[in-house]
Order: sequence, then structure tokens, then C-alpha cells
Amino acid sequence: MRCLLASLFMILAAARATQADVTPPVPVTVTVVGRGEIRLVVADGASRPCDASDNRRPFDGHVRAGDEIKLSSTTGSVCVDHTFGSLRESQWAGASIWSGGAGWPRPHEPTIHGTVSTDEP
Repeated sequence: MRCLLASLFMILAAARATQADVTPPVPVTVTVVGRGEIRLVVADGASRPCDASDNRRPFDGHVRAGDEIKLSSTTGSVCVDHTFGSLRESQWAGASIWSGGAGWPRPHEPTIHGTVSTDEP
């Protein structure tokens, strides 16, 4: 009987820990400034380059100046890369990692906001 109770306790404790470890998605907003159209890659994860196998890519496409891309991150960090300048299909700015909700205590929900330019890295 003791063994059964101990097993039941362990199962309930593991289930509670699993539920507590689930992190809600973090809202991500990428604003595009400048002129014209560029390519943008946003990957959910903190690995560079953005197409690293550890990352999931919720956005990989063309955007225009004035666009605001809204996504969510399950990891709390995103890898962002974009093209710029006169070679807007091949001149990449270089991947950067954006994170949200840093600091303790968190006075509000964590969010990730950033801006990319069509004209500069």
C-alpha cells in the first residue's frame, strides 16, 4: 500500500511540474521601415544562423516598408535576419537574436518588438 501511495504521489508531482513548466507564447512584432521590399526571416529560437536546426521558422518571405509582422515565440527569443540596400534578394544584414521579458520581477507580460530597415543592416 505504501508503495502504491508513493507511486501515485510521484505521478501527481510529475504532472504538476509539467503543467507549471509550460511557458505561454511570447508576442513578437517586427516593423519594417525604409522604402521598397526586402526579404525577412524570423525564426523561433536563440540559435544563429536563423535556419539552424534548433529553430522553427514561422516567417520567411517578402515584406514592404510600413509592414508590421505579428508572430509568437514559444522559446522567448527569435532570430531575425533581413536583406537590405541595392541587392534586396541576396545582401543579408546578418542574424540577430531578439529576446523579450528580461528582468526580474516582470511588471508586465513579456513581448518582443523590433525594427528592420530596407536601407541598412
